[in-house]
Amino acid sequence: MAQDVRTRYGTLLGATFAVFHDNGSPSEIWPGQASPLETPLGRLVPQHTGEDLRKPRVEPVTFHPDGTLRSLPLETQTRVSTPLGEIPAELVSFHPSGTVRRVFPLNGKLSGPWTWEDEQRLAEPLALKTPAGRVEARLICVHFHPSGALRSLTLWRGEEVEVDSPLGRVRARLGLAFHENGALRSLEPAEPLAVPTPIGTLRAFDSDALGVSGDANSLVFAPDGKLEELASVDCAVAVSCGGQGRRFAPSKRQNLCEENVVDPVPLRLRFESGLVRIGDDEAFELDRCTFRVERQIFALFSDFQGARGC
Repeated sequence: MAQDVRTRYGTLLGATFAVFHDNGSPSEIWPGQASPLETPLGRLVPQHTGEDLRKPRVEPVTFHPDGTLRSLPLETQTRVSTPLGEIPAELVSFHPSGTVRRVFPLNGKLSGPWTWEDEQRLAEPLALKTPAGRVEARLICVHFHPSGALRSLTLWRGEEVEVDSPLGRVRARLGLAFHENGALRSLEPAEPLAVPTPIGTLRAFDSDALGVSGDANSLVFAPDGKLEELASVDCAVAVSCGGQGRRFAPSKRQNLCEENVVDPVPLRLRFESGLVRIGDDEAFELDRCTFRVERQIFALFSDFQGARGC
């Protein structure tokens, strides 16, 4: 039975289903009628219709336990005001403080009849001023810190941008992330990128990066710009310590779609003060070990052989 549910932002009318937190405040509400809400981003109308190819069902409006908005799917794409300016949105989410957390320009539901390629064709390029320079690309998501500072950008597959980094101008794909002070935190290189490290030059790249979130990428920097982490699919590292030798290399796994295709799994390294952690968190002291970087060739990487490094 449909019901009206009152919230601190307005009443959600004709709710077809409602879930409440233990304290009685609304948790998830599926409105059945147009129910404008007065939100931190202005007056917005939650999604209340569905049953089309892109949006086969109504998505719920969700709330934090204290009654503040958590996520809000919109009935139609609406331009909302953010710390980076106005951005078109079909889904927005909020921090408990009320500041905007994520903005999704599109919010179609992927299925057999509606693929990510169909959804991507609807995406329009956005031009945004970021701490790493002006970016113009089709974006899946814009993510903000609670303070309003930009946290990350998630790019549609096939999109590339050129940004300022501690390594100079770099072309990136899939994701960019930022520390709260504006320093670049991480990026996913558009192609294998030669990176000087305390153990030699390694090539940063993940051929199987999903691009689901721009927050996690192959090349990671500390707030002061120092290299912090790196993932490589075509470099191995030989380590010699106290007469004992170890070799670490990217592993392999069966491709989920093609039986005769094997995908590389990146070798991950983390650099700390006087240490390097390789693979499953094995740590080696930089001044007590010797390191040799080796090239690891995979057949599927024929398109990237022009990049230098290793």
